[in-house]
Amino acid sequence: MTVTAPPSGGRLGILFLVVFINLVGFGVILPVFPFFGSMVGASPTATTIAMAAYSLGQLIGAPLWGKVSDRIGRRPVLIWSLIGSLLSYFVMAVSHDIWTLGLARLFGGLMAGNIAAAFAYVGDMTDETSRPKAMGMIGAAFGLGFIFGPAIGGLIAGDTPNLEDFAQVCLAAAAITGVAAAAVWWKLPESLTADRRAAVAALSAPPKTAAVLKAKPVIWALMALSLLVIGSAAMMETTFAFFARDRFDWGPRDVGLAFGLVGIIAATLQGGFAAPLNRQFGGGTVLVAGVIVYAVGLGAMGMATESATLLVTLAMTAAAVGLFNPAYQTLVAAESDDSDRGLVNGLTQGASSLGRVIGPGVSGGIYQNYGQAAPFTAGAAVMVIALVLAIGVRRRNT
Repeated sequence: MTVTAPPSGGRLGILFLVVFINLVGFGVILPVFPFFGSMVGASPTATTIAMAAYSLGQLIGAPLWGKVSDRIGRRPVLIWSLIGSLLSYFVMAVSHDIWTLGLARLFGGLMAGNIAAAFAYVGDMTDETSRPKAMGMIGAAFGLGFIFGPAIGGLIAGDTPNLEDFAQVCLAAAAITGVAAAAVWWKLPESLTADRRAAVAALSAPPKTAAVLKAKPVIWALMALSLLVIGSAAMMETTFAFFARDRFDWGPRDVGLAFGLVGIIAATLQGGFAAPLNRQFGGGTVLVAGVIVYAVGLGAMGMATESATLLVTLAMTAAAVGLFNPAYQTLVAAESDDSDRGLVNGLTQGASSLGRVIGPGVSGGIYQNYGQAAPFTAGAAVMVIALVLAIGVRRRNT
């Protein structure tokens, strides 16, 4: 079933808020977590593994939430998962060891799988003409979440954080999540209405994951691409604070503001330039460009010897995100329809979450055992493989 009218600005605004909140939840602890790990005596390896727990939860939750949203609708999934996220922040606020915090992050990640339902909602309400702009706007929420999440964490924690500062960071995130849940409850109507679900059910039984992947093999390539790109990004994000602290003597505030720079650049590209670039050059071409820029940025980051150079390379990775994310989501949406949109988004978001599990899971050990530049060099090497996949996806869509 095709919907030709673009979604209203109000609905897009609420979805924007939901995705923004999820990224705030992920980003709020990025500049603080490594310092928290040091406060409680955790090694870099243990600290990054605990950070990966959030993405492990997303890996498990994203396909489930996506599939459930195909059956019961997008709205209830969004509401209950936001409430769960709020609870996870309260547990984080009272955590005083790395393992309790890791478990709280695991539960928060399970709840953050609702991003699949948010993207499926956009897919429900758009057609091929309006979809790139809508996906660009929602993609900009990733960038803005990455501005405010780390910035909130860094500014509240300051340069010499303690456990009370960390609790304040978590409570601030809980308050913002509560606002998002209320907005969905009061203002967001269901996109996959009962009539639309009945129409899909009348045509066929709910699609099985294996059947969808067999019928649409390009989804495999998109999942692998997401795994590699997001995994490389996660390696950088979870070791950047260690790197900046050890090589440039940065504190949480410096790291938070630097990640804020990433968010500003990514949000600007995704919100203002994503749709025109995708229309002019095609999603596949923009996808390839994003992968190339990310590979160069990661490789150069490990060689940075001055703070200014580090910021330039970080800006390059931000530009890559601004190019890659909207193009990727547009290509995913093109491969789905009413009957499997939540499932397809759940699968691709699950692959992304797997990247955020593997990347942090290995990044701390790589940093600890092979040197400060090693995680960035390894990430750039992985991006070469991602480039091959991106070129293949581009050929499939030309």
